[in-house]
Amino acid sequence: MTNTSQLSREIFVRSKNGDLKALRLIVEHYQYSVFSLAFRLLADEEDAKDVTQECFIRAWKHLSSYNPNKKFMTWIYRIVTNLCYDRMKAKSRRNKIFCCENDISNIYSITKDCELNSNINNTELTKIIETLADKLTPKQRTVFILRDLQGLTVNEVSEIIEMSIGAVKTNLCYARRYIREKLNKINY
Repeated sequence: MTNTSQLSREIFVRSKNGDLKALRLIVEHYQYSVFSLAFRLLADEEDAKDVTQECFIRAWKHLSSYNPNKKFMTWIYRIVTNLCYDRMKAKSRRNKIFCCENDISNIYSITKDCELNSNINNTELTKIIETLADKLTPKQRTVFILRDLQGLTVNEVSEIIEMSIGAVKTNLCYARRYIREKLNKINY
């Protein structure tokens, strides 16, 4: 019924026709990937849980618009990315009103207990990069996470966030440059 990369077309057809067992199979199969992406984009477990739940509700409501000739993962990633993007924009507006933190103050708290030398471990570096990614614009953050942290291709990112390939590359370039500059400031 399922293979390692995708559920069968039959499951999606049954789900479109109102079969709740089929929908549950879809949720079970994709929930980890959806939550993982939401968590990376939002950097907040509760927000990621909320978005994951909302994502599957929206997917259920709009399953009739899903084209089974396309990858379901791309379609579901578009939903979760849009939900996260909206949440990031709202949070960004709130932060501009209520918060005036130094861009790299959080980095120092992460790196305070570890030596920044060539032996820094991947976990520490990942924490630093994720903290820096938090400071990117919502578009840049989304592109950076989908491409560099989730490992999707530029074409897949373009399709998921409905942005031209050129715009994806431009936002990715700005995101990488920002992170590189901040890493240089902390002597990495």
